[in-house]
Formats: sequence, structure tokens, C-alpha cells
Amino acid sequence: MSASTAGELYGVPMSTAREWLRKYRRDQQVGRHKGTGLWRVSSPAQDAALVAEAERNPLFSARDLKAATGFPGQKDTIISRLRAADLRARHAAVKELLTDGHKLYRLAFAESNVNRKWDRVIFTDESTFTSANDGPILVYRPQRQRYNPQYTSTCKRNGCVSVHCWGWISHEGGGILHRIEGHLDGLQYQHILQNIMVPSVRILYPEGIIHLQQDHSSIHDSHVVQEWLSRQADVKLLDWPPRAPDMNPIENMWSEVKRTMQ
Repeated sequence: MSASTAGELYGVPMSTAREWLRKYRRDQQVGRHKGTGLWRVSSPAQDAALVAEAERNPLFSARDLKAATGFPGQKDTIISRLRAADLRARHAAVKELLTDGHKLYRLAFAESNVNRKWDRVIFTDESTFTSANDGPILVYRPQRQRYNPQYTSTCKRNGCVSVHCWGWISHEGGGILHRIEGHLDGLQYQHILQNIMVPSVRILYPEGIIHLQQDHSSIHDSHVVQEWLSRQADVKLLDWPPRAPDMNPIENMWSEVKRTMQ
């Protein structure tokens, strides 16, 4: 069949038909002629090794992956190869390191508090506001795997301290934000509970028991604080699980304040 006949049959100009015949008649192939276009910088085996390394060490950066595998391409090529394998750079979720005992404690706590009236609970915590601006950590992971343990990063508590605060929130609204002067110890914390927490809570909750939530900081569990709590008939301490900041809704407020500051 001539180029003109083929062009008329398939509805393309004769010049286009001639060009296709010229390119592909020699090798009888369909696709791009050999030797045209850019060569791939990496082989399929090198691509597979890169992806395998990223799956083994998802917290590795592109530079780390290049060093570990000897991949011949640069950062953009590495990102492209990982993206083709559905591994995209995302912010790693940060979670506490929990033992099996911690997890069982959480489960028991949840089961025993199903019917609790949480609108009567006072959530408390301390937070440090710093001038440091540590960015989130990137991790290469598939979709819907954000909280898979191998794709999460552990907490890092450091930075240039600006001011240290204690505060509380409840169903009825935010409580007072109190600046902590110097190093917080048991005596100062007991003073905060007695002279800051109770009076401010009574503004929103004039009557009834104050159901107090606090974490298991050594300061919170100190003898002077526990002794003071034991003498308070109108303050009842929740049996809060250890290593459970992610269960405290005040953490969302701290995060919002810090995002606004940054």
C-alpha cells in the first residue's frame, strides 16, 4: 500500500503517512525509533534498588537514598522514580513510643470511661513557646499509611526557649493562660493548682466536683502535689494513661497558637 493510499484509508495527510513509513518501515516496529529521545539515567534494576531502599528506610532523604544505593540520578530523578512507585514525600506523623503495657492501659482507660461526662473535665498542660521554627519531617510512604509505625517520627523536645506556660481548657471554653517563672517544680505547680486553676475554673463551673486531667510528669506526681490533691474534696484527679499527650485535646490548642505565632 502506498503512502497516499494509507493516508486516505486512515484519514491522515500523505506527508504524515510518508513520515511514519520512513521512520518505522525499516525495523517493522511500533513505537519510538531506537536512538531517538533522551536515555534514562538509571536502569530498571537501579530503579528497583532505589524503591526497595526507600521502603526499608522511609525516613531517608533523597540524598540518603542516593548515598545508600549509588543511584546515578539526582534529587529530581530520585523523586520521580519514587513517585512512579507511589512513594511521595509527605509530612511524617509524630507519635509517642508506646510499649504493650501503655497500649493496654489506654484500652482499659477507654473502656472504663465510655459513659463519662467529658463536659465536666478540666484538661491541663504546660507548653513552651520558642523562637525556633523546626519544620515538619518528610517521609516517603504510600497513601493511607500515615500512622504506620515505620512511617512515623519520634518526638523531639528541644529548641530556643522563649516562654513556658500552663493552661487549661474545657467544654465551656478556654481557661486562664499562666506564665511559669523559672523552673517549674512541685511547689510552684501546687501553687498554680490552688491559686490559678481552682479560682479560674470556678468562674465557668461555680458548683460541683472539678474533674482534673493532667499527665504523669514527675512534677505532677510529686509528693507535695499529690498531698494537696488528697486534701481537696472538690477536686477529683482522673487516672490518665502515661505517654498520652495525643489524647489531650489541649494539644490542639497549643498547636493552633504555635501555628499562629509562626
